[in-house]
Amino acid sequence: MIPKDDHIWIFGAWDGQKYSDNPKWLYEYVNTRLPDVRAIWLSKNKAVIEKLKQGGLEAYYTYSLKGYRHSARAKIGVVCIGIEDINRFVLPPVLINTWHGTPIKKVGKEVELFRAKTENTSTKALTDSIRMIWFKLLPFFDPPSKDKRYSLYIAGSRIEADLLRKSFGNINVKVTGLPRNDVLCGTFDIAIAEKSNTKHVLYLPTHRFEGKQRIMPRIADGIEKVECVLGVVNAKLVIKLHAYNQYEADALSEVVYGLHNIAILPDNETLGDIYPLLKSADILITDYSSVYVDYLVTEKPIIFFPFGLDQYLSKERAFNFYYMSMTPGPKCWDWESVALWIKRFCEDPSLYLEERVRLKSFFHAFDDGRNCERVVEAIDEIQAEKRMGDVPAVYHAADCGNLVRPRRCREIWKPMHK
Repeated sequence: MIPKDDHIWIFGAWDGQKYSDNPKWLYEYVNTRLPDVRAIWLSKNKAVIEKLKQGGLEAYYTYSLKGYRHSARAKIGVVCIGIEDINRFVLPPVLINTWHGTPIKKVGKEVELFRAKTENTSTKALTDSIRMIWFKLLPFFDPPSKDKRYSLYIAGSRIEADLLRKSFGNINVKVTGLPRNDVLCGTFDIAIAEKSNTKHVLYLPTHRFEGKQRIMPRIADGIEKVECVLGVVNAKLVIKLHAYNQYEADALSEVVYGLHNIAILPDNETLGDIYPLLKSADILITDYSSVYVDYLVTEKPIIFFPFGLDQYLSKERAFNFYYMSMTPGPKCWDWESVALWIKRFCEDPSLYLEERVRLKSFFHAFDDGRNCERVVEAIDEIQAEKRMGDVPAVYHAADCGNLVRPRRCREIWKPMHK
């Protein structure tokens, strides 16, 4: 009932809690490069809203009157997880899902099938029954299938596009490159501490079972062994836990207290965004996180620390690739091995470079820093198609009386429009 405005775009990320990922960087691009578009960030995190307003950007609490008003007026909505990123009750007609990681692990339908095999049958039946009753009572919470909800998904490569279709069904995917990777290509002017001789090592472990399984004890086990090596090579290690495991950050900080070369970075200091950290990092350490795929753009060294790999594969997630062949770097099973490879990479960052370059070309169709630009072009094309789909039926002169409705046929529509 409320008319939509093509020039109002709303953005949100990570269930409305973070200012991060692809929506953040597309939002920043639109604010600086597209003066005709009114870009609005919606969030349930008041710290995010306050920070954006201090920077002169437009942001509102998701479920405020203004949040509802702009959700109702917007033509475009941009998310990276799902509709909870913005306002699930009042959605724009054109939804863009930028997703939040290359599907190295199975996601969507694939992970549901995998977990169905490992779950207790009676427990799953009970859960499904409760979900069915819940959705009948509250239809707003019944999620439509992802292949019908979103007008567009974006991908960094053809391989990623195929994986998204495999995971979510008959969806529209376009290979544009991912906006967040423009940060790593130097498109955005980001304030980074002056470069010194100190090497920056960034450790980004991923979650286990959405944070239900604690990982702090395993990370803490033997971490003091890396402290001495960091001092020798003049390096600093920063550990940033996944959002799902942030409840363990304080305990981990106590463990590393007194270790001068290791620091724990709380989520609230970055509002969830790790890409400026990635840009300044000289070495990345991770396990199963697809963040390493993005980091390949930089061609810098990566150390893989996949503790508990067998348990992860058997009980939580399967992979879309053979893990050992798709991870271009050493595999370490304890901090002593990690320390050794930090030292070796500081001395010679070209180790494993050939593998990193090969996989970079596999996972990234673009590294020119113009991903945001291509996403905007894709959104404009969708808007143009929808406008053409809304025109009334007309007679095409060349077809003498056959009634046609021009849809996605610019070569027909443009001459008639003139």
